[in-house]
Amino acid sequence: MVGFTASWVHGNAVVAESPPAEDGGLFNFNHFGWGTQITMRPGFSRWFHVAISAPVFLDNARMKLIRIFLGFQQIAGYRNSGLIEDVHLWDGRRRIAMLSNRDFVNAPAARIDGYRTYELRQPRPWEFGVGVSFTLAAYPYLDGHFIDNSDAPVIVIGSAGADFAP
Repeated sequence: MVGFTASWVHGNAVVAESPPAEDGGLFNFNHFGWGTQITMRPGFSRWFHVAISAPVFLDNARMKLIRIFLGFQQIAGYRNSGLIEDVHLWDGRRRIAMLSNRDFVNAPAARIDGYRTYELRQPRPWEFGVGVSFTLAAYPYLDGHFIDNSDAPVIVIGSAGADFAP
């Protein structure tokens, strides 16, 4: 009998979509023991990606993806000025869901402190690896405060995971 399973990767698996552009939107991108640390220039955004291994078959049963988790913490900079603007979920080369399309539902029971939870409207049979693409952005102005470069948000992605069921 196959049961519920999960797959997780460390935050060091995060990659930037392209090298830092000449516009200086990405001040810093480093891998540390605690995850990937990203410093975003206020007023800019960038795409990042993380791959999660998928148990496609378990005991001869195809697994269905239920939800993904993204460990996100702003550790420095002006409070709450760094954010995840959009999330795209990929099954191999096929885009399955987008936050901007409202393809995810609120799942209070599946929340983990320090993680953003993105649950599919319906569990979906999975064929290939899980790709999570997300846009990090930094507000240029928040709560009546102009955010300058010295107050740029420093964000850590500590890990990413996915829950599967038969």
